[in-house]
Amino acid sequence: MEVTEVSKFLARTTPFDQLDSAQLAELALQLSVYYCQAGENVEITHERLLIIRTGIFALYSDQQQLLTKLEEGDFYGYQLLLTGLADNDQLVCEEDGLLFWLPADAFHQLRYQYKNIDIFFQRLFGRRLHQYKEQQSSRFTLKVSDIVQARKVSISGEHSVQQAAQLMTEKRVSSLLVEQDERLTGILTDRDLRTRVLAANLPATTPVQQVMTPKPHTIDKHAYLFEAVQLMSRFNIHHLPVLEQGLSFSMITATDIIRSQQDHPVYLIGEIHRQASIDGLEQCALQINNLALVMGKQQVPAHEAGHIITTITDALTQRLIKLAQQELGPAPCVFSWLCFGSQARMDQSINADQDNALLLEKEPNGIVGDYFAKLADFVCQGLARCGIKLCPGNIMASNPELRMSLKGWSGKFAKWISSPSPDAILKASIFFDMRVVEGSKGLFNALQQDILARTNHALFLMQLTQTSLQRTAPLSFLRNFILEHDGKQKKGLDLKKRGISLITDIVRVYALANGITEVNTRQRLQQLAAIGVIDSKESQNLSDAFDVLAQLRWDKHLHDIAQGHDASNLLDPAVLSGLQRHQLKDSFAVINNAQSSVKHRFCKEM
Repeated sequence: MEVTEVSKFLARTTPFDQLDSAQLAELALQLSVYYCQAGENVEITHERLLIIRTGIFALYSDQQQLLTKLEEGDFYGYQLLLTGLADNDQLVCEEDGLLFWLPADAFHQLRYQYKNIDIFFQRLFGRRLHQYKEQQSSRFTLKVSDIVQARKVSISGEHSVQQAAQLMTEKRVSSLLVEQDERLTGILTDRDLRTRVLAANLPATTPVQQVMTPKPHTIDKHAYLFEAVQLMSRFNIHHLPVLEQGLSFSMITATDIIRSQQDHPVYLIGEIHRQASIDGLEQCALQINNLALVMGKQQVPAHEAGHIITTITDALTQRLIKLAQQELGPAPCVFSWLCFGSQARMDQSINADQDNALLLEKEPNGIVGDYFAKLADFVCQGLARCGIKLCPGNIMASNPELRMSLKGWSGKFAKWISSPSPDAILKASIFFDMRVVEGSKGLFNALQQDILARTNHALFLMQLTQTSLQRTAPLSFLRNFILEHDGKQKKGLDLKKRGISLITDIVRVYALANGITEVNTRQRLQQLAAIGVIDSKESQNLSDAFDVLAQLRWDKHLHDIAQGHDASNLLDPAVLSGLQRHQLKDSFAVINNAQSSVKHRFCKEM
């Protein structure tokens, strides 16, 4: 093995590209090389770091689910090296390739000697574990047998349709399995009785075999549920016989599948839009905490959970607006119902309060003013009944100061931007993340474009940056956590105020400075990296830190509601594992570095 060639490879492979030539040569000497042929299983039980030099390798879980494919520059084995815990994975060579193996002692020496290399593998482990959990938690790993019981309701083809109808009524089913000598020959559904018997004016004595669906599609009880869904969708059928070892076992229906998905947010959102009263919406909202717990059990990532919860809040808002209009009549002018803050960013959590307003085509005077005052009260009070608390700062459409025309809102933002006093910016920061929930998108777009045309203003950006720097991450000079009281004799780390919000504030400054219309923090970071405002490494660091903090807060909220407590953002670091504490400290360090960068960029005279 040529040390020079290996050193060149390491020099272009993160994180070893941070080492100098002498260090790279020393590392290269500690590597052993292994050649793999296509189809070969790679031995991965030993504590050592695998580095892919060439070829393609597929990583499978113990349930034979494809987790990922590893190619040049990818790693495996760091999870065992970092935790001492092995996964029952299988690594299969798909395309002939070369592997480098780094012994465990050499790997740990690298980690201790070079902090950036240690941080890299800690983050890589966090992302890999996250990916693994997502794969394992898919609801589509449900089997048909998970949702159907061994309940075979059958009839022979010689029986009459009247006897079939009597049996269906007695057993309270909508379909029958038709059998001959215990073998499935067809199915008969209530729809068959309507269309093929009654509509055709056939007598009640007609044999079942004359009107049944012969040779129906079937599925084995051990098949995945998604296979049943795919089959039923493909052939537009609502009843599917379930077999066990070739014999009739049960029947799965479209209703069974819908019921199995009732903990899915799509079901809840559909229910919300079908409600005819606030009482009905309130009952729907009672399911949100249960849905959150289900998502927790399925290990849905925090950013996806935030998107789902926000979508439910949007649905409640939209339905309340429709109910208000049924009571008040049609709106006297075009309007946009706006949301701000976490709802606008689609990262709402289960303890969020309301932040909303109204943008109107006309000035809110006379009939227009009266109508939208009533609509706003109806919606805001309705949301409060649904568990989305009234905003303590009165940032709600029920506040007359937040019901304005396009001219009024444009003037307010123009004043904040052109005369950005620290107090005004502190109060107004939340308004710069906004989104339309219901109503005119055109009216909203006009306001957003007007705002973004003004925000590349040096004094405004400086004041906005200063506001974002008023709080810092709770990490001391010696990298110890700084705990704070919550006013209730509890100490901990406020993951929102001293973590998530700090990243949100930093990213907002960059986004407004560059006219980016996106308001979601993770997507803003992607766009900022794409246009070169933030380098890709810093963008990835901030995104990783954001995900770590959001996940810890989500896990904390799930624990709180499972215990019957109100969801709190205050986390005691003593409950975390060593790895989680390391990731949390690393995230706070990323925030500190990002605050230094944004200060240097927009507050050079400070």
